[in-house]
Amino acid sequence: MNACTCDIPKPILEFQESEYVFEGKIISKIYSPDSLNYTVEFEILKHYIKGNNPKFLQFTFKSEGKYTGTYTSCDWNVEYNEKWLVYAFYWNDKLTFGYNCSNSRPLNTNGVSEREQRVLDNANEFKINQYIFTNFDGRFTNSKPKVDIDSLLKIFYKKEYGKSYIENRVNIVVDIDENGKLLAVNLTSHEHLQSEYIKTIDTIFNLNKPPNIEIRKPKTEFEKDIIVIIKKLDKWDITYIKRTKIPVKIRKFMQFIKEPDEIKVYY
Repeated sequence: MNACTCDIPKPILEFQESEYVFEGKIISKIYSPDSLNYTVEFEILKHYIKGNNPKFLQFTFKSEGKYTGTYTSCDWNVEYNEKWLVYAFYWNDKLTFGYNCSNSRPLNTNGVSEREQRVLDNANEFKINQYIFTNFDGRFTNSKPKVDIDSLLKIFYKKEYGKSYIENRVNIVVDIDENGKLLAVNLTSHEHLQSEYIKTIDTIFNLNKPPNIEIRKPKTEFEKDIIVIIKKLDKWDITYIKRTKIPVKIRKFMQFIKEPDEIKVYY
């Protein structure tokens, strides 16, 4: 068996990735002659994205393990007469949708949850430039500084900061705007990491980001040096929602670890 674990994006972010978001009922399921694939047709009961709203949509998937002879823990399938909420997107010029790592799912008798329904009902009016995101929210391209960060850190490779764990590690939180401009640099604190789980700021889309402000002053020489370096990284790659060309503001958490002859960077 293969492990199949992944984070599901917040519904409003998957909505942005999607060509269609709809509730629909499967009215046919037909296997290919060799039984290796099957095609399902949905009757669309409700569209959520404004625009082109077809009454029917078809999707083709790999058949169940009993037909292909391979089983994994990632396997899933759809059945005739099921009702689904679908976030559909194009992949290699083919319209499709997922189940693992997606908000697409068969609907039980209770239908869409109240929280997700609020998102779907308001999603077409979502103002994405008003929000800042982290990788906890969805799937984004990886933003890196335009300047090679290692070249800036080299001047500190031989510097001794002390022998304790605290003296040789620094955690930084940076905010970057939708044009790749550095907005804020601060030492990461408990408040930066935990507040979106303990306080609701946005009651519709559940995008809870407190301001990236200075919670405390640098205490160690390593913290002081890293803050100075990161503030020089004023231009970064633009961050996009994956599978789209939608640029977003992004909040990144960075860690710096001082080794004897280098500084390792994780982000």
